Parts: sequence; structure tokens; C-alpha cells
Amino acid sequence: MGADVTDLVETVTSSEEPTEVESISNHELPAEIRALIDEYDAFEGSRDPFLWKWVHRLTPHFTFSFVPDDRVTEVRTAKTLGTVFITILDDFLEKDRDQETFDEAAKIPRSAYEMDPDREGVQSEQLRFAKRVWDDLRDVLDDAPRSEFYLPLFRFDTQQAVDAIRYSYLLGRYPELANYRELTLHESHNVMMFAYADIDLMFSPVLPTDDLAQLRRMVWQAQMMARIGNWVATWEREIRETDFSSGPVVHALEEGLLTYDELDRLRDDPEYREEVVERLRDADVDAAFFERWQRHYEELERLAADLSTVDATSYVEGMETVLRYFIWGKGRV
Repeated sequence: MGADVTDLVETVTSSEEPTEVESISNHELPAEIRALIDEYDAFEGSRDPFLWKWVHRLTPHFTFSFVPDDRVTEVRTAKTLGTVFITILDDFLEKDRDQETFDEAAKIPRSAYEMDPDREGVQSEQLRFAKRVWDDLRDVLDDAPRSEFYLPLFRFDTQQAVDAIRYSYLLGRYPELANYRELTLHESHNVMMFAYADIDLMFSPVLPTDDLAQLRRMVWQAQMMARIGNWVATWEREIRETDFSSGPVVHALEEGLLTYDELDRLRDDPEYREEVVERLRDADVDAAFFERWQRHYEELERLAADLSTVDATSYVEGMETVLRYFIWGKGRV
């Protein structure tokens, strides 16, 4: 068996963080991505630039080995652009509470629809920017040898990520709906591991059709591991922002550590938010999710061993690095 999550977390939190965070902060983005980020930064409420460096530096660790070495640069660019795109859409709904702009932006990945940046009441410049990010992403993907074959799958999986944003927004309006089963089914797609795997498949010189279903089973486990890493890195900030769609919050509701009535108080009382954060820390909700991560990792290993045409060893091991990156990025991603 590979990773032991207890040892992994202890190692990361005790010794490696300052050096690694500095390395991520100093990471150089490619010129074409840097130009887009410079434009994005002009919009109010833009994300910490650390996020984009974090993503671009991390992407090789969750890239399947069938991607040729001479195409890895393009894959990194595509995955980073995909992250920028879905983050813009997430901000429309989660930060701005702008349903109209989000609804238009959600049309972009769907080939049968055209979004309208001039629709009344929308953020026109931000919509045009989101479309340009998508177009730049498509330009990269269109050069991939299997782009046409896998594009419908990529559109579907990207739409799953868009719908995950919708689900998270619904939980904000109707928190009494919150349950862990639906959260994993819907909201986990926001980390885009399926769409990222589709990008790898587009750049594969062969069609691994015999293993495609098994790969998808693997990606589900990897996606849950990435989702857990994201939850651990962000739940404290999200409580302070009165976003209650994270796994630790739903876990706290189901375990009786938090009540639905308290969610209403959290919206109106910043000091109470800090009290709840401390309560969940004392209950060690992170540990409960690290245990879930370990179970997903063991299932990922088992599935990878049953592949017939693909060596997924580096992908499995890479998920350990993904967790490290989430811990290093806590408070900044």
C-alpha cells in the first residue's frame, strides 16, 4: 500500500510548508496565461494570483502517463485555463450572487448555445473575458490528436462542474437540503478531475478504450480525494464568508456538531463564525476527512492495479502531492 495519510499530513505540516509555499509563489506562469491573469486581476474581487501558480505547478502530478512528454506543456496550459474558466463562473454565483451573469456564462461550454454578453443586467466585460478564456482553452485542445473524439465528453464533464456551482448556490439558499451523499454526487465535480482527465485523453497518441471505464472509476476516487483536500484547505474561510456547502460543514450538521438554526445566526454574526470555526477545529473535523481520503486512496490503488493497457502508477502517487498542495495552499486557494 502507498500513502499513509497520517504520516503524509504530519510531514507536510511539520517541516515542508515554508519552502514549498515560497516555491509556488515564485513559480513563473507561461506568457500566454500570465497575460490573461493580468487582465483578470483588473476585475474587482479577483483571486489571489497564488492560485494560478499553484494550479499550473501542480498539474503534472495528476496527468496520466500516456500523455507524451512533448505535449505536457500544452496539457498544463489547458488544465490551468480550465481552472481559470470555472473559477470565473464560480465567482459570478458564489461571490457576486449574480444569477443572470452566471446563467449566460454557463452556456459557453455548450456548443448549441450562444451566451449574450449584452443581455440587460449582466457583467458584460467579465462575460466576454470568460468567453475568451474558453476560446483560448479550445485553441489548445483543438491541436490535440484526440480532440474531436473526446470533446463531447469534455463538454459534459465541464458542464458537471458548472452544475456543481449551481448546487453549491442552492445549498446557500436552502441549507436544510444539505446531506453528504448529495454533496459528493454533485458538488465534488467543482474540482474538475474528470475534465482534466479528458484533456489527458485528448493528447493521448492512442485510444485506451479498453480501460476507459476503469479510468473513469479511478478518476471518481481521485476527484473525491481532491475535493477532500479542497474542503480541508477552505472550510474555515468559507464559514467566514457564510458559504456552508463544504464537506466539513455538512459533516458537522449530520454529526450534531452544528444545527441548521445556527446557520442563520452565522449569516448575521461575524463573531459567532469564529466561535463555530473553533468548535469544529476542536472536534477535529479535518481528521475525519483525512480518514475518508485514505479510503479513497486505497480504492484508487486497487483500481489502478486492474488496468490492462495503462500504467497509472504516477497518477496514483500524484494524488499524494495534490493533498500536500492543498495543505500548503490553505487560506490562499
